[in-house]
Amino acid sequence: MKSFEQVPRPGLLSYILLPLAFCLSAKVSLALATSQEGVTILWLPNAFTLATLLYYRGQRYWLFMLLVMLSEIAGDFPRFPWHESIILGVANIIEVTIAYLIMRESGVSRKLNDLRDVVQFSVAGPLIGSLFGGLIGAAIIKYFDATTDNYLSIVQVWWFGDALGLMILTPMLLAFLYPKKQIIQPFQRVDLIVFIISAGLAGLIFSASNAKVWGVFITPTLLLPSMLYLAARTNLKWTAIGICIVSFSIALLISHGEKPFGDLPMALTILHEQEFIFTLSIASMGLATLMAHIRDHKHNLEIRVAERTEALKAVNRQLEELSATDSLTGIANRRRFDEQLQSEWSRAIRSSQPLSLAIIDIDWFKNYNDHYGHQEGDECLRRVAGILSSVISRGSDLLARYGGEEFVIIAPNTDATQAYAIGQKICDAFQVAGLLHALSSYGYVTVSIGVASMIPENTLKPSTLVKAADEALYMAKGQGRNQVVAAEY
Repeated sequence: MKSFEQVPRPGLLSYILLPLAFCLSAKVSLALATSQEGVTILWLPNAFTLATLLYYRGQRYWLFMLLVMLSEIAGDFPRFPWHESIILGVANIIEVTIAYLIMRESGVSRKLNDLRDVVQFSVAGPLIGSLFGGLIGAAIIKYFDATTDNYLSIVQVWWFGDALGLMILTPMLLAFLYPKKQIIQPFQRVDLIVFIISAGLAGLIFSASNAKVWGVFITPTLLLPSMLYLAARTNLKWTAIGICIVSFSIALLISHGEKPFGDLPMALTILHEQEFIFTLSIASMGLATLMAHIRDHKHNLEIRVAERTEALKAVNRQLEELSATDSLTGIANRRRFDEQLQSEWSRAIRSSQPLSLAIIDIDWFKNYNDHYGHQEGDECLRRVAGILSSVISRGSDLLARYGGEEFVIIAPNTDATQAYAIGQKICDAFQVAGLLHALSSYGYVTVSIGVASMIPENTLKPSTLVKAADEALYMAKGQGRNQVVAAEY
């Protein structure tokens, strides 16, 4: 077998359901799907046996076959005596066993998942298994009643009747035994139109006399497009149900003496009916399986595309973050600062709110680098960024590395007084941190800060604010450093 899912173990319920289903379906086949000449058009019981063997993967084979034999005797009574029923039961068991063994050895999935499985099932069961059953069964019938038709005619009747029973019922049983969430197209208006047309055709077919309505030939073949549409729109389960309903309905018509394929001899009518059911089953199940595979493949492809798209978005976000992040300090870089300043400038114009900017320079940083080395200088820059980040508490503010040992802070909706207070808070934070700087006049790392604040106007540019803050920084450095200077206008 291709699948390796856990196989259920037969229980008491299975030992009850199989013989019950076999016996009842035998009664139904003999009573409702047998022509007035005694020809069984559809033999359904073997489908239950084959589905059981496939579902349980041959477990408790001999027990199940014993139950089938007893069910055969009960189902054939009173049409056949018990000793004939036993021999006929042996033929049915051989037929189903051959079909099961061929399917098992050829690796057919018990779920009939794809078109290959459907084709191999059709060959193993309806074609080969039923043929062997027909060869054996016909010999048995001919032995007990030499007055019956010639041997090959009996083989044909047995073969076709059993083949159709397996074809229309086994896939439906397996579909219910292996429920699978399949993608079905949403209901559309055209589905209702097709249903109404199909129901009308079915009404004409079943009310026709010798396949004629008002002198026009109306045969069951007209239902083939409807079944193909059902197969394309749904899945194997609903297709198998539709095939079963159509097939058994036509068999029921013939069993009551009707001739839905025209005024033909009954033997030829039955042959046409069996050929139609076989064609209907193969075409519809094949199309249903193929369409289900296409829909599953499309669905899986959509999932993969969505996953790849989301992964690509995540990578793009990471790239954007990397392109806007300073690699040394981990804060925003100059590019991000320029973009954010332009954005906040435009927003402040619309809201007429003040926008503040602080430019921060590490005092005597060149001396720090020369004295401690570039590695310590890089570490100093990272620690300075950390101290500044601890002071910036508002989510709307942006801290960025401006270049070299300079940092900038954009503070939206912040006036000059508030901006100066932020700068003073930064100076105090460095005093508390006390980062050693042997060549500084203060003995620890300090910063000089220039702040500027204004309400932007359309006649001005963001560079105006940058220039004002830079001039204030120059003044702070000229006045002894380690201080905040606010720009004057």
